[in-house]
Amino acid sequence: MKSQSEIGGGDSMEIEYRKLSEKELDVFIEMRINQLREEGAKEDIDLKPALMDYYMRHMKDGTFVSWIAVDDGRIIGTSGMSFL
Repeated sequence: MKSQSEIGGGDSMEIEYRKLSEKELDVFIEMRINQLREEGAKEDIDLKPALMDYYMRHMKDGTFVSWIAVDDGRIIGTSGMSFL
């Protein structure tokens, strides 16, 4: 996958784009929960187990795919698409 500098971005960042894998799911889920909270979701239930189950099942059967942007080993951007 092309890095940001290869695409024509700044010199200081080497952003790698790759498909989300199981090993990044914990961070991906934390980012998703933070997004939901920013959008007004209440914190009265623990979403992590349900989200982990959802993403594991749907990544395995191909009905969910995500690409992440990584800079210096840290996820700085995500995408996601569910297929019905």
